[in-house]
Amino acid sequence: MSVFRGDIQGLRAVAVLLVALDHAAIEPFHGGFVGVDVFFVISGFLITSLLLAEAVREGRISLIGFYARRARRILPAATVVTLATIAASVFFLSGVDALGAIEDAVWATFFAANIKFASDGTDYFQNEAAPSPLQHYWSLAVEEQFYLVWPLLVLMLCLLVRRTRRRRERPGRGRHAARASDPPAPGAGVTGAAVVLLTVVVVASFAWSVVDTRHDAVPAYFSPLTRAWELGLGALTACLVPALRRLPRLVLGVVSWLGLAGVLVAALTYDPGTLFPGYAAALPVVGTAFLLAGGLVPAPWGPQRLLSVPPMRAVGDWSYSFYLWHWPALIIAGALWGPVSGWSGLVVLGGALAVSAASYQLIENPVRRMRILSARPARGLVLYPAVVVLMLPLMAGAQTVVEKINTTDGDWITTSNFGRHRGDPKPDFSSDPDVALVEASVLAARNGAEIPRGLSPAPLAADQLKPEVGACEYYPGFLDKLCPRGDLSADRTLVLVGDSHARQWIPALDVLAEKYGYKAYYLVRVGCPGADVTPELKVGGPSTSCERFQDWAVDKVEQLEPDVTIVGSESSSNRGYVDDHGDLVDDPDQTLAMFEDGMERSVARLGAHSGRVVYIGDPPATDFQVSVCLSKRDASLRGCMATRDPRSMEMTAAAKAGALRAGADYVDPTKWFCVEDSCPAVIGHFVPRRDLAHITVEYARHLTSALDRELSLRRGAEPARAP
Repeated sequence: MSVFRGDIQGLRAVAVLLVALDHAAIEPFHGGFVGVDVFFVISGFLITSLLLAEAVREGRISLIGFYARRARRILPAATVVTLATIAASVFFLSGVDALGAIEDAVWATFFAANIKFASDGTDYFQNEAAPSPLQHYWSLAVEEQFYLVWPLLVLMLCLLVRRTRRRRERPGRGRHAARASDPPAPGAGVTGAAVVLLTVVVVASFAWSVVDTRHDAVPAYFSPLTRAWELGLGALTACLVPALRRLPRLVLGVVSWLGLAGVLVAALTYDPGTLFPGYAAALPVVGTAFLLAGGLVPAPWGPQRLLSVPPMRAVGDWSYSFYLWHWPALIIAGALWGPVSGWSGLVVLGGALAVSAASYQLIENPVRRMRILSARPARGLVLYPAVVVLMLPLMAGAQTVVEKINTTDGDWITTSNFGRHRGDPKPDFSSDPDVALVEASVLAARNGAEIPRGLSPAPLAADQLKPEVGACEYYPGFLDKLCPRGDLSADRTLVLVGDSHARQWIPALDVLAEKYGYKAYYLVRVGCPGADVTPELKVGGPSTSCERFQDWAVDKVEQLEPDVTIVGSESSSNRGYVDDHGDLVDDPDQTLAMFEDGMERSVARLGAHSGRVVYIGDPPATDFQVSVCLSKRDASLRGCMATRDPRSMEMTAAAKAGALRAGADYVDPTKWFCVEDSCPAVIGHFVPRRDLAHITVEYARHLTSALDRELSLRRGAEPARAP
């Protein structure tokens, strides 16, 4: 029978409070995300303690009993929080964010939220889009994926130990035969085998965590492979309990304080820029294992006494519910009242803690102790399909509600239909039809015209379609491969070089390459600027993979000797660049100079092997995401009119100067998106942007004729020159 440890409940409280304080942006706990790692170690320790006790006592474990207990423990609160979060998202968030939350809820229902966020490239720390109110379910998914495998391995160890013992007990084995008296426990030997297995798991997973985190930190953050060692170390600690109990109390007391220091140092010194998990995870993870070991025979002066005080134990009791409730509370509050931090964050957390206490008393405990479910373990398993049967229809219904709310019926905007009032003077639109449509769209918004019906793309789907590059998706891996497009029999070649801001022009370039007889190659990699600069990753330091890709792209241009090379590059990054010494430069003026010089070098290198180089300026980034704005309940064209981000304009101007010095032609797309500082959310019937800075595929395709006039790709045409 397991012994209740109040210090572990207090350690749960430390973990959840660190996470919550970090999420609420309360200084100095900017590394509080390590609280999740503390939870992983505790969970591995407790679950393995129960599994080993059963295995040693019975010689086997009941998988039905294990999964039934897990179902009663985690599903009731998780399901209620998910449903409450979706209801709040539908009524308080934009349609785009609500649909994202509904999709995340489906993944969370199947304990696969971490896979969803990793595949989306979700950045846990920094992201242009608002984070999902269910993003924190990733850690619950990692735990359940671990426990889908670990009990099966323990059961296999039981069978292996039993089989080995039977062989030794066969008659004729002499002194190795088992004695009739003093028989061993049915599962004796399982713990030793588990130690060997767990040692392998911990070493292999930690090594993979280090490698994968350096390769691509964002998916590594959510990966069960990079996190398995954390649960495994907790499990290994449980296996070593008999040996750890024999250590002197003085040693265990010192180890305990070292462990607590490790957790707190990580929480206070780590920040969103820390390469995590990787090596950095070792400090809080090993620290937690030390605390668990030290509490086996606690010293009177150890931290266990502090962790066991009633308030800490109470928060520890509520920790699971608090973890589930606090994050959606912060996200919904932020959407309603603006950024939550400091005192406002504490107020939201206080409310979430109160709800969590009620959730613990009214949901967690009653269901976990419900006699009808606990009397026969198999009944608890019914909770899994029951949750699926409940959630899927409700999520479908929530999606229908969101789509209905986002129905619009205004007329399409044209140069003759822009909400003009009687007596208004006739506007003097540009002779360029694409520019004139932008001007009419700005007037429509100012005149209070309704949002047009049949928007392309629909705001709810604006971020779903991205330019297709076929087999030449150079991110996140690296392929030494070319994928010709356009007119494959052509004797002329066009190459596009740059990042996702170059890639966004592919829908138009595909059409033009076919029209004018070019074989087209798109050497584009997400996050790698067209300028010869090394960007700083959001997490993980300098993007050395970009340096390799940029050099590779130049080599390919040298081989292809294209008639036209087009360069595009993001101009809205605030992360800075890495200089020749490997140091980060994030001073605004210095990064402008680096970007300008980098564009000059890039154009010069490409121009040495190209008939002509064209730099397409980046459309100005907006100050908010217009597709999200259009999906709000009170959306209007006037309310969703954005302004240009000044920094993106400065960056584009710097890149233009560098490109022109190196002899490139220049295409300025600003006029296709904004009139002076006004950037309409809808142009005609198109939603022009899928996020703050990228063009939608539909609008890029619409701009084919405009880009045609600027690029002058037909044979013998004179290229447009920069003003």
